[in-house]
Amino acid sequence: MVNKILIIESLRPADLRTGELLYNNIIAKKIKDENLKIENKYFFAFSKQEFLEVINNFQNEIHETDEIILHLEAHGGNNEMQFGNYELLTWSELEKILIEINKKCKNKLHLNLATCHGMHVAGNFSIKQTAPYKTYISALNTLTPKEILEDNYVLYEEIIQSTNIYQAYTNFIKKQSGTKFRAKDTKHVLNQILGLQIMRFINSTNSVADLKIYIDNYLKIDINTNILESKNEIEEKIAYILDLFYLRFFPK
Repeated sequence: MVNKILIIESLRPADLRTGELLYNNIIAKKIKDENLKIENKYFFAFSKQEFLEVINNFQNEIHETDEIILHLEAHGGNNEMQFGNYELLTWSELEKILIEINKKCKNKLHLNLATCHGMHVAGNFSIKQTAPYKTYISALNTLTPKEILEDNYVLYEEIIQSTNIYQAYTNFIKKQSGTKFRAKDTKHVLNQILGLQIMRFINSTNSVADLKIYIDNYLKIDINTNILESKNEIEEKIAYILDLFYLRFFPK
């Protein structure tokens, strides 16, 4: 169950502070009114350095039992997010930060990127590292302040009411069917993408040794060829390989 919500906002001086409005009007208010035990904080970080300081301080407060929502409000592009002073943080740089947070909370980090083009963060993470988050929600294209506020008002009402991120996402999509935001579970996405890739590898060779070399390098795992050969169906082989990968990939 979600027990920590952190909002970090970095917008230009003339921009509407949507994160602050969301925090004051919904998150902090609702948690206080209902006397809920959900730790919640809001920070405005104008520069990259200020952002990194907030993140570092937050990391020092994380416990392995925490389930965290990290909500970022900034301008975004295909390859990076932009701070209020126009400094940039690439999605790859953000990934490194998220990996450390997700490690500390044992794969219970949920990322909410209220930025334009935030969905591109998922296309930039490396499967050779460990998982940067358990779930993420963002948009592929541009967002208006009105869209960010309207959608996130509904989303956080659902999150705070249930504290179950999956139930909240489901209820949110039902209520906001026209939203540009898309919620994704990392494991579900990887099941689809990697499952297809592994099936192609299996179908492309009759050599178990070659398959092991290729997939071990691709996923940074160590396949036991005897176990793999004992699996009769392709689906069983894929499941075995994915289980090995997830043991390495997801912090525990």
